[in-house]
Amino acid sequence: MRLDKCPHCGTSHVESVIQLEQLLDPYKADFSWRVVRCNNPKCNRLVLAFMGQAGSVLGIYPPGSFDLDPNIPISQEIRDDFKEAGLCLSASCYKASMVMSRRVLQRCLKEQGCTQRQLVDAIDFSINEGILRKPFHKVATEIRQYGNLGAHPDDEQLVDIDENKAKQVLDFVRLLIHDFYEVPAAAENLRQAREDAKSA
Repeated sequence: MRLDKCPHCGTSHVESVIQLEQLLDPYKADFSWRVVRCNNPKCNRLVLAFMGQAGSVLGIYPPGSFDLDPNIPISQEIRDDFKEAGLCLSASCYKASMVMSRRVLQRCLKEQGCTQRQLVDAIDFSINEGILRKPFHKVATEIRQYGNLGAHPDDEQLVDIDENKAKQVLDFVRLLIHDFYEVPAAAENLRQAREDAKSA
């Protein structure tokens, strides 16, 4: 079978070898679990996969790593919130993942100068001021439909959150982290390397 990503080595669409398979319920053949081994020769570690009908992967354990590169200057608050958003998504806690992803989004925008209290206003400001690059505008605009989404029991906007929507927002904030923090860090490393080469 093929995994979208190995939770150990991070290899995308990695082939795996089935080591063991067992039905979750001996009277129902719809769901099972498999122990598979990553075929990446540098990994070869085991993954527990929960399988649904027609061989669909419902979940894996371990859920994977959501730790950001420790060498990149990213605030601890963003690191912690992003990791929690990813772990919630892996655990099928989609509402919790959405709330944490939005915390990451708002923290990122705030650190870029968008100090509006409400996220919907911060997104508008970031688009109008060119803080968000054009490729991000469509997704950011779609996120605005959730308004001032919060963690309150009477918040109706949390009702229709599913895996797809939660994953889209998590992927979006991951792109923002890359654009706001990782790209500038890489550019600075290149500049420093050129300076070092000139001095040598």
